[in-house]
Amino acid sequence: MAKLIVKRNSEWANKMRSMELLLDGKLLDSIEDREIKEFVVSTGKHSLQAKLDWCGSRKLDFELGENDIKLVELTGFVFSKWLLPLALVNAIFLFYLDAVYDVNSLFLAFLMFFFFGYHLFFLTFGRNHYLQLIEFS
Repeated sequence: MAKLIVKRNSEWANKMRSMELLLDGKLLDSIEDREIKEFVVSTGKHSLQAKLDWCGSRKLDFELGENDIKLVELTGFVFSKWLLPLALVNAIFLFYLDAVYDVNSLFLAFLMFFFFGYHLFFLTFGRNHYLQLIEFS
């Protein structure tokens, strides 16, 4: 039988959340942070998708033959691992400058707006790109 192996990377933003794996539109299983799951699937064409609340990934279409193994890595959107921590550090620094030194930095305010705006895009309009399924042969 053919096998599907899904590895989920660790992310700061989604660390405490489990994600659903859908195979051919049906719930296959859920996967936790840093977990690797192995599934025995039938041969033929399949479609894999990951979901997290209203957000998800694009469908990954693949075909498996007898005794084939498909490796897939599940991760967040581009730069998601670094974006939210940088935004929080930037926000703390901006508020610190304002509270202690009474300095308003337009650059840091714009940077904070960019960080949170980029993340907000993937929660709204880019919700089907919030997660990524990366295929390995």
